[in-house]
Amino acid sequence: MAMDGLTLEELIRQARQAKDLTQAGLADRLARVSGQSTITRNEVSRWERGRRLPMAWLPWLSIVLDVPLAVLDQAAVLSRARRLGVTVPDTNDDHLSLFGDGWTRESNAAMAEGLTVEGEAISEENALRIAHEWLIVESPQLHEIRAGRRVGHELVDRIEARIDRLRHLDDYVSGPDLHILISQELRATATVLRQAAYKEDVGRRLLSAVGELCQLAGWVISDAGQYGRGRAYYVKGIQAAHAAGNEPVAANLLSSLSYQMASVGDPRKATVMARTAVKGAERSSTPLTRALLLERVAWAHAKAGESTSAERALGEVDEAFGQHREGDEDPKWVYWLDRTEVDVMAGRCFTELARPLKAEPLLSQAIDAYDTTRVREVSLYLSWLADAYAQAREIEQATEAASTSLRLSLTINSARVTDRIEVVRSRLRPFATTAAVQRFEDFYRSTMETTNLGYSAEVAESGR
Repeated sequence: MAMDGLTLEELIRQARQAKDLTQAGLADRLARVSGQSTITRNEVSRWERGRRLPMAWLPWLSIVLDVPLAVLDQAAVLSRARRLGVTVPDTNDDHLSLFGDGWTRESNAAMAEGLTVEGEAISEENALRIAHEWLIVESPQLHEIRAGRRVGHELVDRIEARIDRLRHLDDYVSGPDLHILISQELRATATVLRQAAYKEDVGRRLLSAVGELCQLAGWVISDAGQYGRGRAYYVKGIQAAHAAGNEPVAANLLSSLSYQMASVGDPRKATVMARTAVKGAERSSTPLTRALLLERVAWAHAKAGESTSAERALGEVDEAFGQHREGDEDPKWVYWLDRTEVDVMAGRCFTELARPLKAEPLLSQAIDAYDTTRVREVSLYLSWLADAYAQAREIEQATEAASTSLRLSLTINSARVTDRIEVVRSRLRPFATTAAVQRFEDFYRSTMETTNLGYSAEVAESGR
């Protein structure tokens, strides 16, 4: 029997019929194999009609129907994807798995163990697969884990406070410099998760903390241009947030990964991932959180050149942001999203879509209102303004913005800024004979001779 591409309900029905079993007969065999008397023909009927997913029964179904458990897992993924209206991406068979044969205590331990050592890069395809599975596999249940020093909420309070300080440091410290601090904090927190004893509610908070630290680590290492390692952090974070049952944190990680993929990978795949993040957190996200997730959708569509979809997503961002109210219980990691940042994102999207007349006023007004102490962001946003001016053939303004962006970049260490300056230089190349561009190139060459500012391997940006 061919089993590829079948949903779980289709697979159970076909495998049952191949064994020449009625629904009552399958229920009887499952009851005998499992030692449980609660399974009935009606329950099997619900499975085959797609009314219920028998996740707890998959090991017994594997035995009775003689179908590998991994095949049943994959069929369950397809079933949930169909219900949610999302598409499971095609990847190689040797992909990583979020759920595998079931999330266990050992799964938590293995994940935590992996975070106590320096993470390795993973492929875009594996990242796409495991991130997508976050939405469509059932969240595991935690239990009290391991014998060791018992920890409680006070320790988690301190961990969360340190994470918040690290998060705000990212506003002023570039990725390569901050990565050491974040990776140390991540390893320490993962060690607590792996070795200590704690109750379920504490365990969930620890897992959520690991997820948030992975998002920070992925962001800052990507700021250093190490995109494969960034993907690895994001994937580990999705695993941790999934185990914690923390949908908003998992969605933030997933959309951060989609953001990077849109910038330095396949933007069309990134749109699927970004939409998946929005879908997965729709029950639990505040309006401000939803606005952030939708910004990543707009960015992915813009990078894919899909103007209509990008504008529609930007409209959804405005709508969600307009619903935000003081007093909403927003997660701390959305503190930075305000009207200025919303306008900056719209301006960046319109620049990517080659619509400079819409981009320029948004970017100009936002930059004028921006906190000048946040040098990296100002330098980045000026590069998009320079790009928009160049597209509009306003070369004097383009080189002025580009020169200011370059001057600011000399005070920070960010691969994203370096990459953006290269994009602007490429945009200005058709105007190389103009005096303004020649002055800018002279300034650029002089900085190359006196600083360590270099060329990035990938001309793209993977940031916020």
